[in-house]
Amino acid sequence: MFKMGMSLVFAVISALIIVLTGLSSDARLTTVLLRSLIGFLLTGALVWLVTFILEMKDIVGFDKNLELIESLEEEEPKSPEEYEAEDEAEDEAAAEQEEQQSEEEQENEPTGFRPLGAEDLRHMEAPPQN
Repeated sequence: MFKMGMSLVFAVISALIIVLTGLSSDARLTTVLLRSLIGFLLTGALVWLVTFILEMKDIVGFDKNLELIESLEEEEPKSPEEYEAEDEAEDEAAAEQEEQQSEEEQENEPTGFRPLGAEDLRHMEAPPQN
């Protein structure tokens, strides 16, 4: 599918370039359209052929899935109990970390907090009306 999409993209780009250059050189419209059709077909076929050859020679794998090194190693499937044990361990670690953060926040809080009272506020007078 990738080969077909890539060849169509390149074919459309080449057809548009041929149309633009043909119209800018004052060629007849039928000549421009015929040349763009031929350019579209040739470019599409050429790009598809090149990608096909590259894949056959194993130079580039456009349509192949990526295989990561870690996924090549066969791992045994885990049982649901093992997954639950891992989840519980992660929950406990997160709870401990939360407790440590809350303790640190309590230690860093300033102890001299005092709410504002009426005597602490500065009152402004309204400007005189003329």
